[in-house]
Amino acid sequence: MLRRAAAGRTVWIVAIGIVALLLRLTALSTAYDIFIDEITYTNIASNIAHGHGVTLYGSPFTLHPPAAFGLYALTIVVFGLHGSTETVLFALRHVDVVLGAAICVMTYLVVERAARPRVALIAALVMAIDPLAISYDSRVMLEAPAQFAVVSMVLCLALAARSSGARWRWLVAAGVAGVLVLWTKETFGLVVVMALLCLVVTGWAVARREALAVVGTVLFGYAALVVAASLTSGFGVWWHAQASGVLRLVGAQQTSGFNAPQTKVSLVSRILANWSTFAATDVVLVAGTLSALGLLWRLQPWRQRTTRDTTAELLWRLEPRIWSEDPRQPTRPNQLLTRDRVTILIAVWTVSAACYLAYATLFGTIEEQMYYITLLPCVISLCIWMAGLVASRSWRWKAAGCVFLGLILIFDASAWVGVHSGHDDEYRRLIAWEAVHVPPRATIATTDGTSQFLLPRGVIGQWNTVAQWQAHHVDFVVIATALVAQGYGLADGSLEQTLEHRGRLVFEANGPSDGSLRVYDVRTMTGSVR
Repeated sequence: MLRRAAAGRTVWIVAIGIVALLLRLTALSTAYDIFIDEITYTNIASNIAHGHGVTLYGSPFTLHPPAAFGLYALTIVVFGLHGSTETVLFALRHVDVVLGAAICVMTYLVVERAARPRVALIAALVMAIDPLAISYDSRVMLEAPAQFAVVSMVLCLALAARSSGARWRWLVAAGVAGVLVLWTKETFGLVVVMALLCLVVTGWAVARREALAVVGTVLFGYAALVVAASLTSGFGVWWHAQASGVLRLVGAQQTSGFNAPQTKVSLVSRILANWSTFAATDVVLVAGTLSALGLLWRLQPWRQRTTRDTTAELLWRLEPRIWSEDPRQPTRPNQLLTRDRVTILIAVWTVSAACYLAYATLFGTIEEQMYYITLLPCVISLCIWMAGLVASRSWRWKAAGCVFLGLILIFDASAWVGVHSGHDDEYRRLIAWEAVHVPPRATIATTDGTSQFLLPRGVIGQWNTVAQWQAHHVDFVVIATALVAQGYGLADGSLEQTLEHRGRLVFEANGPSDGSLRVYDVRTMTGSVR
């Protein structure tokens, strides 16, 4: 019987991994256009792979930790990736695809420690098909590696909460995973440290001294990273980059995001613009946060009891007693109580992520990819809350819960079809067009960072006035109209109008969102006809 159950569990885990992998591999190079950060991270990884260290365009790069770059560099070396930035970039996307599928599997393993396997399956399926998760699991970015490290740490803590003999092994593994989080992206690490400090203060999911040991391991690992960065790049270089990052984090320095003064978009405008794709995701983020608060209120971990069960006396001296949902439950430790501890761990993680996101949205530098940080804990908390609600209510509540989760899955499936059946590859089409229609020695003015670092030929510069174009004998100008509308890049509305009236449109690629990527021939304006 146990073998049959283990075999069935293995089948589900493999199935989740395969489904999540296929959903991310489909149309990988056409469903998601190249993002500026992908170019940066691909170039850094290439430099590491070729022995130039953690550098970008000849200078040390210390804005983000190097763990993910090292992983990408290892992939370049092992698989012998070479060619243009575009070629290596699309090959490296497979790394994040695999990590995204692994996150879905880890989601199942975490939820299984707090709820029934069918609940774990639903949570994993939501993560497997969620459009926001897939969009950042399908790009060369830091979100997927960081989230994989976070969920690994949570799983290790959950195993420690349900273990006795091998408890410290899981705690050590949790500390190592926490170190990897801070070695990958500090914003994810901030959420992790907030959650661990909450466990240290409360002692809810694991004993205080155990949580303190994990925090100490994480901070020690981060200190080692600081020392290594100081020795390789210089402390001044590292400090300048980190100080800038901290100022952006707290909102003292607004250079990008919804709160930046130069941008023309807001959170509400982006929600409305992306409603057809991310509506279910937005609902999950709100409902998941409320579910985490509901789980804490239902379990009330701050109410501790003593036990007179002599067989459990030693165990409960080391750990705080957590009330089960029904206070008439037996007072000895049982499976329900250990599941409660795991549930509380998940709820604390969710609330910590939501607090960070709320602050960043209101005061800090917030961009759309940062909502990825909160998505996974919100999905898990929502599914556990809905499972408890369905199990403890009438058939009407059961039907309502099933319909709610079913609608989320149906909407996400529809969004997946819409995204992956269309084309969002304007920059890839620009590169192909440029190779045929632009002379090798042409001078190209770009008004956005992506095309500036992606176009492989000619003289490339960021010039945004007619006088600058004439001074540099510019032949072509690249402009992304969506970035102009949002207030990003060097171009503005007047420059766009100048190009429309005085330039000649020679290339235009439209994507699924508003705006297009255009190239104008301005040789008659600049006198550089050759």
